[in-house]
Amino acid sequence: NDSVPVSVNVALENIFNAKSPKEYIISDIKVTGTKSFDPNLIISISGLAIGDKIMIPGGDNFSKAISNLWKQNLVSDVEIYFTGLVGNKLSVEINITDRPSLTNFKFKGVSKGEADDLTPKLGLAKGKVTRVTENLKRSAVTIIKKFYVEKGFRNVVVKVNETKDPNAANAVNIVFVVNKNAKVRIKDIYFAGNETVSASKLKKQMK
Repeated sequence: NDSVPVSVNVALENIFNAKSPKEYIISDIKVTGTKSFDPNLIISISGLAIGDKIMIPGGDNFSKAISNLWKQNLVSDVEIYFTGLVGNKLSVEINITDRPSLTNFKFKGVSKGEADDLTPKLGLAKGKVTRVTENLKRSAVTIIKKFYVEKGFRNVVVKVNETKDPNAANAVNIVFVVNKNAKVRIKDIYFAGNETVSASKLKKQMK
């Protein structure tokens, strides 16, 4: 009984129920959700523009816009809404969730020298430039593991601890926790098929 009735744009609700495609013109584009980017930048990346003619249903303008935004690795989520319809004039809202930026990163379980060697290999920029993605974290873990495998630590385990930066909006700090475990060493070497050269001579030729 306390609810307040609101007007419903029937034409907008039924926009996808048409039996045949109809042409609409984008009259307005609004960007919501972002805390880091200029709305005009988001609109530009999406490829949508006021005055664009689109066909609904059947057009791919909005799926392309979503794809364009995903490709930039700037957002962790993107949705497009139709918020108004007057005649054939369509109002559009692009709602995005920014990917967090990287404030700082460090290592745990490694020596200072190893950390100094690893840092340039990761190629991560400290500050609000690098956007933290799952691919970025996976790539960093792969690089760290390779670094230690080449040093004989074939059972190295790397975990990523990500925490929000309390001093910056939509930013995180990352700690790469490295457990090198014991080095893997060769205990014995056996040869097969060496009919003319002894095993001892072969071993001498190996590092």
